[in-house]
Amino acid sequence: MTFTRKILSAVLVIGITLFTACKKDFDTVPVKELPEGNIITIDSLRKIYTAFDTTITNDISIYGVVTADAVTGNIYKELYIQDETNAIKLELLSSADFFIGDRVRVAIKGATVRRDRDMIVLDSINPDIAIIRQEQNQDLTPEVVTIDSLILIDIFASKYQGKLVQINNVEFDCADACKTWADGIGQRDENRVLIDTMGNSIVVRSSGFSTFAGDNLPFDQGSIVGVVSQYDGTVQLTIRNPNEFIVSNTRKSTCTPCPAFTYTKDFEDESITSGGWIQQNIAGNISWEASDQGSHPSFYGRISNYNGSSNVACETWLVSPAFDLSNTTNPEFFMESDVNYSGADLEVYITTNFTGDVTTTSWTQLSVPLDPDNSGWNTFYPSGAVSLVSYKSSGVRVAYKYVGSSSNGQTCEIDDIKIIDL
Repeated sequence: MTFTRKILSAVLVIGITLFTACKKDFDTVPVKELPEGNIITIDSLRKIYTAFDTTITNDISIYGVVTADAVTGNIYKELYIQDETNAIKLELLSSADFFIGDRVRVAIKGATVRRDRDMIVLDSINPDIAIIRQEQNQDLTPEVVTIDSLILIDIFASKYQGKLVQINNVEFDCADACKTWADGIGQRDENRVLIDTMGNSIVVRSSGFSTFAGDNLPFDQGSIVGVVSQYDGTVQLTIRNPNEFIVSNTRKSTCTPCPAFTYTKDFEDESITSGGWIQQNIAGNISWEASDQGSHPSFYGRISNYNGSSNVACETWLVSPAFDLSNTTNPEFFMESDVNYSGADLEVYITTNFTGDVTTTSWTQLSVPLDPDNSGWNTFYPSGAVSLVSYKSSGVRVAYKYVGSSSNGQTCEIDDIKIIDL
């Protein structure tokens, strides 16, 4: 559907009247009285791209309603807009204060229509000078679609690319059902697989920087709202808010029930202190580090008091964030370790009343089996389950105490620290 001359004229008159009637702080440039030929639909904009990136050199504008914004952090320096004809993702030069339901005018001179891994986008938009809010609270109703219609590729793109859609009667695949939307600790984007009653599937991709990254996925069946994105031949759904997954039924596929509590620290973000972990040096200046040295295929936590020429006397603590285990049934602690060289053994402690200072906190040592072979590097040694049933309360923290002397000291590596309610 295209704009008629009458509708376009009315839109321009209303826009000019609104912006001359009152001054709004968010208007950085005045609305221009544009000739009708300088306004195109989003569908016409998308068709500008054929096989090559195209930079717009004429004074052209598009109108659309914002269907996805950066409020929850799931997209960044991006907006999705949609009109009666189609939708497109705007890639911005800076963050912008435009929100879902804002009807906006976008001046696209200088912007580039390009294909980004099969996703048609409008790139290099300066929101401060090129986007003007026309109206607010113009939220669009998502189009109800099926997964098989979304993932149908025509030439190189889904016909729903960039559009706001709703899919009913879906649930997350059993392999993902007990996971979070993304990796909120390591702040890594993650893909989760959504399936329908016919077994069709689509990827839901979420940002590790989103406000809901660490929230658990809905376990049961329901409907989901999001905008359609694409990465090469993979059609994806990007949600705006996790509250737009509305649970309506119990799940249809049989999965193992999710544990009431689960936590993992795997150091894959290459950080020792991400997720609220704390280091405290009581003596010396020896600290933990994230490393992937040796034959291990992934990152792990490592500490050694050998500085390349001699051992350094030290006492270093690594303390976890606080865990609330008060609603768990059978919480258990797991980890893996690899140890080399002689020296005092690494010790694992637990507390429910951390004072902020390891020297004034009352600790209880946990009997955690660690790598018993310190004569060389081996594969990581699994501790097995260590019961935390005596610590079903809030404010639970575990800690590692490393001690080295001026004459010796172990090199200790730890990985895959987990607390799971089984």
